[in-house]
Amino acid sequence: MRVASVRWFTPPTRPRPAPLFFGQERALRALEAAFLHRGHGYLVGPSGLGKRARLLAFLEGRAFPKEELVYLPLGEEAFPLLLPEGEGRALVEGVEALFAEFTPGLFREKGFLYAKNLVESRHEREAEALLQTLAQEAKAHGFALAEEEGGFTLTGQGPLPPELSAKLEETVLAYVEVRQRAQAEVAALRRSFAERLLQPRVEGLKARFPEAARYLDWLLESLLRAAALEEEVEGEALLPRLLVEGGTRVVYEPNPTPERLFGHLEYEVREGVLTTHLGLLRPGALMRAAGGVLVLEAHRVLELGSYPLLKRSLATGEIEPLAPRPEVRGPRLQPAPLKAQVFLVGPPEVIALLEEDEEFLELFPFRVEFNPEMPYTEAHVAHLGGFLEAQGVRLLPEGLAALADEARRMAGHQERLDARIYRLLDLAREAARYQDPVGREGVERALKAREDRFALEQELFLKDVEEGVVALEVTGERVGEVNGLVVLEGPLPTGRPVRITAQAGPGREGILSIDREVGLGGQVFHKAVLTLAGYLRGTYAQLGALSATVSLVFEQSYGSLEGDSAGLAELLAVLSAISGLPLRQDLAVTGAVDQTGRVLAVGRVAEKVEGFFRVCQTLGLTGTQGVVLPKANLPHLTLRREVVEAVEEGVFHLFAVEEVDEAVELLFGRRAYWVHEKVREALEHFQKLENGDGEKG
Repeated sequence: MRVASVRWFTPPTRPRPAPLFFGQERALRALEAAFLHRGHGYLVGPSGLGKRARLLAFLEGRAFPKEELVYLPLGEEAFPLLLPEGEGRALVEGVEALFAEFTPGLFREKGFLYAKNLVESRHEREAEALLQTLAQEAKAHGFALAEEEGGFTLTGQGPLPPELSAKLEETVLAYVEVRQRAQAEVAALRRSFAERLLQPRVEGLKARFPEAARYLDWLLESLLRAAALEEEVEGEALLPRLLVEGGTRVVYEPNPTPERLFGHLEYEVREGVLTTHLGLLRPGALMRAAGGVLVLEAHRVLELGSYPLLKRSLATGEIEPLAPRPEVRGPRLQPAPLKAQVFLVGPPEVIALLEEDEEFLELFPFRVEFNPEMPYTEAHVAHLGGFLEAQGVRLLPEGLAALADEARRMAGHQERLDARIYRLLDLAREAARYQDPVGREGVERALKAREDRFALEQELFLKDVEEGVVALEVTGERVGEVNGLVVLEGPLPTGRPVRITAQAGPGREGILSIDREVGLGGQVFHKAVLTLAGYLRGTYAQLGALSATVSLVFEQSYGSLEGDSAGLAELLAVLSAISGLPLRQDLAVTGAVDQTGRVLAVGRVAEKVEGFFRVCQTLGLTGTQGVVLPKANLPHLTLRREVVEAVEEGVFHLFAVEEVDEAVELLFGRRAYWVHEKVREALEHFQKLENGDGEKG
């Protein structure tokens, strides 16, 4: 069937404000379910769909609990505490106020100094009385009591009497005991004085923060002990650390290393010793998102080695900050409770790898799937325009129509739009540099510039075709030769014709693919060859076993081949080689076939048509050239305007077929039954030659 018109272009459309999840209603329902059940989830779909951007916009303005995370020291350990919003800051400020009162000035008050002087004076008198008694007794024996740096001694003439020596020792011990009792009483006095001041304040804090009672008791005891021993207070070792307060609680962490995800303790060198304290504790993204949502790129979590730790954290419901090296002196941190809802974002290939892990599916029960395509409707086109305008691109109705056309080309279907809206945004921004507001001219210039950036290989190929380096013919007829169509995958997929040749003769090997024999054909490619053999057996079953060997090859093709889209072209080449009937070279062929002779749809048919059209342009359009393609592929003909106009003007042709026989009549220029009869005659001749019944020559 000749295709008379392939006009498919979008009419001018005015933008309309776009719902956040236009075209992705399934994903929106899954997200709402995830937030309803407070479960972890993952967003899956190709890049460019705006998965992360839409999720963050969906979360914007939502109210989340903003509990504050405080780490409290407790000797050699530190434990976390979650408090309501504002209470964490209040606890820290209350402790800091306690420290502010615990200053050296505390022990310079008159009341304390008076009590201290009384204690010291009483013990001083007692000590002096001991020394005076010893001095009087020593004097009676002709000795004098002297105080030296090392203690007390008796000096005089002659040896020291034993009883006097014993008295000296007894007095010194008593003196030291008095001094020690004085120090102990002063220490107790300092402790008591500090306790009278601090105890009520600590009790007030305990009443307000009962969860921190153990820490506050320990803190009070530490301060009282420091007061009694006249030690300096190390605030770093005693003060709490407020890690998380305020914030939106929607955290996107682009670099989820274990340290940035779970938090870590830094350390420093003091007098040659590695030390750390809570002031050097850095919160991780899981902590900062407490009560809210943490968004992570799935491939980055895998690449940076954080995935096993993340799984353990989600399974246990705890966040364990990374500890420093073992030799670092400092507190051991207890895990913090995990209160964040985690969403991973990734492409299908990364998510498929994660889904192989059963634990992953248990920990992330909510799959939020983004459709790579959406129906082509006026509303979706208008919403696409609204999205682009919201991103700062000014559009004319014709410009939006041109961008929608490109979205349909990207989807490869006239009734679908590619949903990778951020790729279209890049194109629209590029077009805006040529024309603002963006019209059709700006879009076409941007597309031309984009194609030029990837066009070198295609230009070299067309040059080789023109010079005859690549042997392609687009006029005349040839036996056993046909123009097939392939697509070179890449950033900009490009269609290209390839010459497929076949040679037939007597034998028992059937269809022999040279490309597969040398390792250039993939499994699907080999399947297509075997299917072709099945068609031949079914069509010519009355002849019995086929006594033919037919070799097939893609000429001047040196890369790997995959897919079944050349099945129809290969079959035509085989029928031509067996029958000796020539095939038209001005028609290129694409399409898969099944064993019953039905022609099946293939991929990237628009690129294939355009590829052959460019070759015909290069070698000269004759008015008879065209492409034979599956009828099922007609909705996929999102052709460039120049090809559409060529088809409408009758200088290039498209033929849609459903059965092999339709293609046979087009390529051979004869009725299909007549061609099949010639094939049968040739096969019978091969059979006779194989059996030795006919003449060879």
